[in-house]
Amino acid sequence: MKEIIIGLSGHIDHGKTSIIKALSQDFSGSLKEDHKRGMTVDLGIAFFNEKITLIDVPGHEDFIKNMMSGVHSVDIGMLVIAADDGVMPQTIEHINILSLLEIKKLIIIINKIDLADKDIIEIIKLEIYDLIEKTNFKDYDIVETSTISNEGIDKLKKLIINKSQSVVKKEDKGIFRMPIDRFFSIKGFGSVVTGTVLSGKTKIGDDLMVQPINLPIKVRGINSHNKSIKEIGIGQRAAINIQNIEIDKLKRGFQLVTKEYYKPIKSVIAKIKILNTENFFIKKNQRLRFHIGTNEIIGKIHLFNEKKIINNQSSIVLINFEKPVIACYKDKFIIRHYSPQYTLGGGEIILQSEYKNYGKMKLSKINDVVIKLRNINDSDYIETILELNNLNPILKTDFLQKLGYDDKFLSNVLKENSSIVKIDFNNKHWLATRKQLEIIKKNIIKYIKIYLDENIYETNVNKKIISNHLVINIDFLDWVLNSMMIENLIVKKEAGWSILNHNNKLSSDNEKLKSNILRILNEEIFNTSSIDELSDKFNINDKKLILQILKLCESDGLIVRINQNIFITIDNINLLKNKITVFF
Repeated sequence: MKEIIIGLSGHIDHGKTSIIKALSQDFSGSLKEDHKRGMTVDLGIAFFNEKITLIDVPGHEDFIKNMMSGVHSVDIGMLVIAADDGVMPQTIEHINILSLLEIKKLIIIINKIDLADKDIIEIIKLEIYDLIEKTNFKDYDIVETSTISNEGIDKLKKLIINKSQSVVKKEDKGIFRMPIDRFFSIKGFGSVVTGTVLSGKTKIGDDLMVQPINLPIKVRGINSHNKSIKEIGIGQRAAINIQNIEIDKLKRGFQLVTKEYYKPIKSVIAKIKILNTENFFIKKNQRLRFHIGTNEIIGKIHLFNEKKIINNQSSIVLINFEKPVIACYKDKFIIRHYSPQYTLGGGEIILQSEYKNYGKMKLSKINDVVIKLRNINDSDYIETILELNNLNPILKTDFLQKLGYDDKFLSNVLKENSSIVKIDFNNKHWLATRKQLEIIKKNIIKYIKIYLDENIYETNVNKKIISNHLVINIDFLDWVLNSMMIENLIVKKEAGWSILNHNNKLSSDNEKLKSNILRILNEEIFNTSSIDELSDKFNINDKKLILQILKLCESDGLIVRINQNIFITIDNINLLKNKITVFF
């Protein structure tokens, strides 16, 4: 069985820690204060067995921030409700948080049943059913326990094992990432950080980065389930001994990541939803608390075409953070009111940027992006993210960083999505959708037509002109122009490109001049007039016009230029070839 993380939550003094003791024979508190107070103020870790980790999160309202740090990586949620208290404020907030983070499986424990009669317990069950109806939980169980009499504990243990076996394997993006939830120093070893690995793997000796402070570190040692191991991977709890960093530089919310990935960001475009609670809403430019991974960050939310989002509504918004944070595509987060603090809703990141206003864009431009995202029916935004690059497809390396994917994971995504095209050309790799490529080709054809119509003496367009006008990478343009030639959409003409069967639209006077020049050159056979002589013959002072028409004839294959002053018609060139053949 793969490793499973179970997060215990619930109102203060409902018996979470005593449940953990009954399940693991081990106190889960991590601080001295936990022992003194008899309650958990920070995250506590215990082990049900070698594969199942129990995380005890604080139940007190004052420590909800610490609770959030413990639930971001949970496979199974465990909500503890005391029979003598029933559903309380933190019970509701905790179940809402578990629901917003889309934790699929839930075990609800009615604890301390020795302190309440059966009628009270039945009433609590009705309260639980009412609470569940307002969430997205479908896979849940209710267990009655007493840690005093040990009643229901064996049943709970069996349920944990059964439920753990049906947990769906986490999607591994391949790039190592571990949000830090605790850190401390051990004499003789140095700094140690703990957390749950969200993706990828790392081993002793690997070079990683601590983000968002951009500090390189080396993995000195790894411990999991109180055992020293050489390698750690997705879904596992880990304590990692790291070199090259002092303990006072570390904070909860920092992340250990693979180099070149997960760089600090300052803004996101995200889909959010407000809880179905009366009088809950978010208004434009409201200052809020955002919990992403193990981090709490303050930020402002910008709404588009809305004054506010009310309870049970969803929307796509821009969020600007006050400090850099680590987050990427599909990361989930919790939104809490700034003051007083309470949970308002949650969200999922679609796009992120290292700058405010999603790359310092104008709000009107961001609004265009938001409109496109709102028109998507499902939750997979990959095609739209690619198409936001418009006529200039994204490099694969940039796309991997944006989504936090490694090459192998992306390859699997592309196999399942036939609408995305991988383009390999001149040792460069781009990604685009088929729809995007069709739009690029149509724009190129449209621009070539406009250019040739505006420059009637030109028969082709140089690729550098196309690249500058349409803002397309010149290397990618090489590939797409050659592809269009193979599809017979355009033709190569001299040093440039033209439309198939394109004819330059000369004025009637210039068309007549063209015919007369060809007639004269044809009659002169091999001793043809120069540009100056042609200008005199037709009484035209604009020698540039004569040259432009000669260039046009040359491009159309009607004449051959021998040098700057000798132009011979193609008919006379063929005549010359025949004469030479006969002579020899």
